[in-house]
Amino acid sequence: MAAGDRVSTVPDRMQAHWRSAMFPLLNMFLSSHRILSEHEGMSPSVLLIYVTVCVGNIQKLMRERSVPADYTATAVLPREWVVPMSRSAIAAATDLPRETVRRHVGHLIAQGLLIEDPRGGVTIVPGAIQDRGFEPLLEKLLTEFARSSEALLRVGVIEVTPG
Repeated sequence: MAAGDRVSTVPDRMQAHWRSAMFPLLNMFLSSHRILSEHEGMSPSVLLIYVTVCVGNIQKLMRERSVPADYTATAVLPREWVVPMSRSAIAAATDLPRETVRRHVGHLIAQGLLIEDPRGGVTIVPGAIQDRGFEPLLEKLLTEFARSSEALLRVGVIEVTPG
């Protein structure tokens, strides 16, 4: 893929290749879940809560048109870039009952995976990527993503178009 190229969907091929497209997508979801849950031994609902907080915490940074180079890798983010998530927001985002979220967040705090933020809500622990050994997970997750992308390209439901 050259700079400026785009990956796009091919709607008229989706219906004809529904099963062939859904298999790699759902397999990627299951593989990603296995990779992430095995790392910290999380149940599905705990993993859903943790990933929701991880994504929610960096939403402000990722919405920037150009993410500062210092923050594209694993450097600890300055707290002004980290958006705490309330338990209510987590419940709304995950569609889990608030009491379930409250209980699991308490366990994640006790395990040292989340912290209470002085601004309210919870955030991931600064330095968790390195300290908890999350760095090697990226290669495993991207490998699954690449396999799924290749399968979707093969059946023609996505394509690379010149920019």
